[in-house]
Amino acid sequence: MENGLLVKTKEGSPQGGPLSPLLANIYLNEYDQEMAKRGVPVIRYADDIVVLAKSPRAAQRLLETTQKYLEGKLKLKMNVEKSKVVSVYSIRNFKFLGFALGKGKNGVYIRAHAKSLKKAKAKLKELTSRSQGRNVRAVMQKVKVYIRGWLGYFGIASMKTTMQRWDEWLRRRVRMYIWKQWKLPRTRVKNLMKLGMPQWQAYRNGNTRKGYWAAAGSGILTHTITNERLAQAGYYSILNRYESLHSCD
Repeated sequence: MENGLLVKTKEGSPQGGPLSPLLANIYLNEYDQEMAKRGVPVIRYADDIVVLAKSPRAAQRLLETTQKYLEGKLKLKMNVEKSKVVSVYSIRNFKFLGFALGKGKNGVYIRAHAKSLKKAKAKLKELTSRSQGRNVRAVMQKVKVYIRGWLGYFGIASMKTTMQRWDEWLRRRVRMYIWKQWKLPRTRVKNLMKLGMPQWQAYRNGNTRKGYWAAAGSGILTHTITNERLAQAGYYSILNRYESLHSCD
């Protein structure tokens, strides 16, 4: 949907907005019933379909049957380029609504697909870009809104270790942002002293030649702009939010 209007594809079918999945459900209801009669497990959201089979050969037969039914019976066009037989545990080849599946000693688990993680981290990097000139509290608020929304969708995935790494990385991004905003050595010296650093040490560190990222990961900022101070200023922990969503599991 663009500016509240439906967009037509070359084939003439409307795409985008809440109408698109609604129409898909209407068109594909007959397909769902047909697969149910045959006892074939199907996962579907709108026109994204996963058909489960016990072997590659059976999966290939189901792929051919599905194409024949959709195009022959329902007069719909199947995207043959995206439709293929893959293992649901293949992180590279299987992706459904941004998710993938994994299999470990405790059985099957849900994980966010690598592309979904990459896209989210790129967005966080954009939100904490040190060139935007906003107040750091405003930046952290925007990050909070994004994190809550993203985890509201992807929070069901098993990714605690990833969220822990992201938290460490994001805190360092925020510290780098603050260090850039302080800009002048005299401003850095003054602020380091306000945060409890002795004058001689503040003078030395405020005039450091370390780059922004290096300074953000060093004791210059981790011992002054502590995790506790970041939290008081409005930093929203990805890990804490993720763990809160799993506290009742």
